[in-house]
This record gives sequence, C-alpha cells and structure tokens, in this order.
Amino acid sequence: MEKEEKVMVLLLFMTLTSLMTAYLCFGPELTASGQESGEEIRQYTRESGVGEKVFLEAEVLSKRLTYKGEHLLLQVDCDSEVLTVFIPKTAGADALNNSIREGDLIGLTGTVSEYEGKREITVERKEDILLSDSHSSE
Repeated sequence: MEKEEKVMVLLLFMTLTSLMTAYLCFGPELTASGQESGEEIRQYTRESGVGEKVFLEAEVLSKRLTYKGEHLLLQVDCDSEVLTVFIPKTAGADALNNSIREGDLIGLTGTVSEYEGKREITVERKEDILLSDSHSSE
C-alpha cells in the first residue's frame, strides 16, 4: 500500500472508532427522541388516568384556535368518545392548524389531563401527531 492509502485507512478506522464510542456512550439518550426513559406509553382507554402518557387514533370532528394564547383545540372521536386534544402554541399549534382538517384521521401521543372537569389529551410536541393520508387526495 502507498503512504496515502495507509493514511486514509487509518483515518477511516479512527472515524469509525469515534462513531462507535459516541453511539455506545450516547446512543440510548439519542434514540429516546426526547421521551423520558422508563416512561411507558399505553393505548388510551376510558380508564386511563390523569397524568398517564397515552396514544390513540381518532377522527377530527372539529378544530379551533383559542382566543388567548393561540393554542389549538381539537375535538376527536375516539371509539365513540368525544375527546378534546389540547396542543399548546409551543408545540406547533399554528403549523398543525394549517395541516389538520375536519374528518382527518390522526394518531397522537399525549398526556391525559383534566380541564374544567372534562378529560382531555395534552400534546407536548408537534411530532407527537401523525396525519393519515386518507384525506390528502381531496
């Protein structure tokens, strides 16, 4: 091997070693995608308790921005139960308002909470809402 080829092989080896070390040291934190470690996310049911992290699929019945704070409120149909989904301004409410339409099927992850005596799901990040392609062709 030529001198340049040996240097290149050595540099590649050092790069791979650095990447492997970084993955072994920081990999679990990076793959958690911002989720707290050990926190279990369960399918939403009527028995889900306040403070529990849940996921669900539901049809959007209506949507509106709040009068103060520019938060987004969705009314969704989850297994014949109408739930409110609260999306704070800091979680991308404006962008989601522009992309979500009534009748869309969405999947979401959030925390069960209570507001004025009614159960709702609070979404923390824009990435916690997934839009179905069922209405995108209209």
